[in-house]
Amino acid sequence: MNNQTKNKNLHLIYDFGLMPHVNNYKLKDDKGSVPKYPLRLMYCDNSKLLRLDSMPDRENIYRDYDHLSSASSANAKHLESIAENINDSESTDKIILEVGCNDATLLRRLNNNFNIFGIDPASNVYRHEEKDQFKIIHEFFDKTSVLKIKNIIKKPVDIIIGINVFAHNDNYVEMFEAIYELLSDDGYAHIEVAYAAETIMAANFDTIYHEHFCNYTLTSLKNIIDPIGLKIIDAEKISTQGGSLRVRISKKTSNVGISKNVIDLLNYELEHNYTDINFYKKLSDKIDDKINQIRNLFIDKNLDEEVLIVGVPARGVITANTCDFDKLKKAIAFDDTPEKQGKLIPGTNILINSPQEINFSKYKTACLLAWTYKENLLPRLKEYGFKGQIFIPFPSPRYENI
Repeated sequence: MNNQTKNKNLHLIYDFGLMPHVNNYKLKDDKGSVPKYPLRLMYCDNSKLLRLDSMPDRENIYRDYDHLSSASSANAKHLESIAENINDSESTDKIILEVGCNDATLLRRLNNNFNIFGIDPASNVYRHEEKDQFKIIHEFFDKTSVLKIKNIIKKPVDIIIGINVFAHNDNYVEMFEAIYELLSDDGYAHIEVAYAAETIMAANFDTIYHEHFCNYTLTSLKNIIDPIGLKIIDAEKISTQGGSLRVRISKKTSNVGISKNVIDLLNYELEHNYTDINFYKKLSDKIDDKINQIRNLFIDKNLDEEVLIVGVPARGVITANTCDFDKLKKAIAFDDTPEKQGKLIPGTNILINSPQEINFSKYKTACLLAWTYKENLLPRLKEYGFKGQIFIPFPSPRYENI
């Protein structure tokens, strides 16, 4: 257990029991070999952060990784839009480092005139292409790797990018310390993280899994980076991941001021009691209620029916395990990611197929586990010939007709 978890100021909010790694997909005969680990959501009095009390060995999670940034077309478009914004707004002599660069979906969209670097512990997801004009460092991003990064890049970094990665380690403080060590005096970090106010506060518990060690509000993020010498200069809510925070961070010594957006969002969180332990103590009942709604509306009604599971994102694995999807005797799933196809949803007996293997017209009921991609997936279901009802578990469990 990391020292950051040995904190007397942590309060238990919800105990999910034992859960598998959300990206640990196994072949059908290997279901019994999927290890499970405690998943407990805590609240920290000091930082006001929602976080887990412990995390399995990060080497086992991230060194050989099954998630590809390019697997979701919606996610790929989002990363492309970030790259295009940087291309349009920054001079091409800037040094850029992407943390958690995965398969280089974003890096490949940046102008080649930038000095581009990426860092990611997984060595299995990136496949070099001849046109690639960037260097990827296969290490974790923390204070231990800072010296190696400095030796490779040689100069302070102008722009550090981290999209859905700065909540993914129990050494989150070190990750921000690494930003401080690497960032140029007038540089900035573009960070995006799932926003607890849009997800967990609404009892959308599917964002809580081992890889999401932290669940940030802007207040908790400010409390964590302030002692390091960093400041949030801009912030906005965006729709990705069911609700995210996009923030721009610089050194406190930077001449850039703090935007009104930051002040307004901090005041919003204060008004909604996101710094009050009593607010979080009520979350347990809200999460129980949503789990029971999903079980009653979807599981209990379809125990012996043929049902189709649409998409198997990481968050969907938590829903499937928490809400007893394994009780569905005739369920199958499909997902576009080739690496998931022919394997089981972790912790269940539900087999994942490619869309081409599914006879969509025969199913009367489906469940959209990948609900954050609803706008993209529902038209596709219709094109595939699905004409039944689709159950959408979040943010409000309900059925919709295609």
